[in-house]
Amino acid sequence: MLRNRIFAWHRELQDVHHRLEKALKDARRAIRSGERAQSLKPELRDFCYTFCSALGSHHRSEDSDFFPALLQQMPELEPTIARLGREHEVLARLLADFQLSLDDPQSSPQQLFHEINDIKAAMKAHFGFEEGSLNQALRALDVPESDRNRMFGDV
Repeated sequence: MLRNRIFAWHRELQDVHHRLEKALKDARRAIRSGERAQSLKPELRDFCYTFCSALGSHHRSEDSDFFPALLQQMPELEPTIARLGREHEVLARLLADFQLSLDDPQSSPQQLFHEINDIKAAMKAHFGFEEGSLNQALRALDVPESDRNRMFGDV
């Protein structure tokens, strides 16, 4: 029983990351279409705001609940958690800049595509580091599964 619960935490983090990566892929596809992105600007903006909100919520939940729970049980993770927190700040700035560009009528689809590619690169590196560095910790994490939305956000 314990092994299944512990494995579920690792899979849950990966599943959240995969859902966010799929949403990003869909946003990139819409922006890449160029003229289509302009003609669907309100819908594109709403979709991108939803993606930005989901990623931001996931990171805020990690910062406020998930990381403190890990640190309480494994204080040796402090340097890793500090790095992940800094990466969250970088991603938050990229998302804020992207949202400003979405609101700017002068933004071209090419500019939006460039900015979303920056988000993709930062997000991919962050998720890879997070999953790799927390793999063992997730196998030892002792918190109820019922805390998953609080820990990872409602993504």
